[in-house]
Amino acid sequence: DEDSDDGGTSDGVEVLVDGTDPLDGSDDITDTNDSDGDGISDREETVHGTDRFDDDSDDDGISDGDEIDTYGTDPLDEDSDDDGISDGDEIDTYGTDPLDDDSDDDGLSDGDEVDTHGTDPLDEDSDDDGLSDGAEVLDHGTDPLDEDSDDDGLSDGEEVDTTGTDPLDEDSDGDGLSDGEEV
Repeated sequence: DEDSDDGGTSDGVEVLVDGTDPLDGSDDITDTNDSDGDGISDREETVHGTDRFDDDSDDDGISDGDEIDTYGTDPLDEDSDDDGISDGDEIDTYGTDPLDDDSDDDGLSDGDEVDTHGTDPLDEDSDDDGLSDGAEVLDHGTDPLDEDSDDDGLSDGEEVDTTGTDPLDEDSDGDGLSDGEEV
């Protein structure tokens, strides 16, 4: 409970700014001046360490008030989950979770998916071949945007999980027939 005494001022402001008792509602100071219009009072900004004259202290595209009250992100860190994408871009551009560095749980960070591999950070298997993007990049060396990396007619997932053939060699046994022709 941010305001233990229900007096109208958060406990943090009472203790750190006002010097009042957070268990006595009668001594609460209810000045709600918000110099930058970000939705949190200047006194709350003091508690959070944000700039009361800058509505977005970390310049990530999300107001300090929204970071604190809506998203739970850090208003002093433009990338709360350290995945390489700003909180603002995660929310407004990609729809990813700014508090989870791997929104689709595929083993690749949202930033790596967007900036390095071109995969979808909200889809654990961007090419729908049965292997997660992370497994393709980190374990098998296959292309997470091509369901059949060696173009033999079998999906990468089918080669890894079913036939046991090499998803990077169209003729795994070297007999002149593609893996797809043999299966």
